[in-house]
Amino acid sequence: MEKIIEQVAGWDYLKKLPREIFGFTLINELMTCGSQYRIFTYNNHMARRSFTIMYDQATKDFLARTVVGLMEYCDISFITGDLAALENILTDRMEKTLKGLVYFDPASLCVRFKEKKIVEWPYITKLPKQLSGFELFINPREPLKALNGTYVLIDYSDFTTESNLTINYNIFRDEFFGEIRTKRTPVMISDFDAKTLPELEARVVDKLIPTLDDLSKTTRTI
Repeated sequence: MEKIIEQVAGWDYLKKLPREIFGFTLINELMTCGSQYRIFTYNNHMARRSFTIMYDQATKDFLARTVVGLMEYCDISFITGDLAALENILTDRMEKTLKGLVYFDPASLCVRFKEKKIVEWPYITKLPKQLSGFELFINPREPLKALNGTYVLIDYSDFTTESNLTINYNIFRDEFFGEIRTKRTPVMISDFDAKTLPELEARVVDKLIPTLDDLSKTTRTI
């Protein structure tokens, strides 16, 4: 780790990073957290999004951690074991990635996702902005591309209790499914399992309110 910290300390690229971009503010961290060395973060407080570059001693890799609301994932397109290669990747991809985190681009959706007509789903207009203390953070008109072919379609979040319900679609399995987080701990649920939009709509109509009511009660008794 000491060698990596020394390399990063002399990394001229850090001096070239813009202080503000697409609503994100640069935070030069340069700090060790367990087996990881956090180099810098672009944080957009209002949008509840952040993008962090760090080094992981366990894997001997530089990597990017993206946070959107209560969801966190590692963007594999930034993984490399070499600082010079990381600089090339950041120069090529980081600006586009940050822009994509706050501005939805329909052209970014893959063909298989578009074929499901999710963005045009009429039921979107019936989704309440608030339910049981949860706010509609992500809606199907602007889905979030996550990991392994999964798109987050619906996210109802309570940021006070750090709990949420997400409804997702996976392009490889061609199926819809749900997940809840209680105090950031994820748990898969079967209430929203479906293969088609009409099936999903029926499950949302039947299960959305009870699920959020139960989640609200659970988080407030922990």
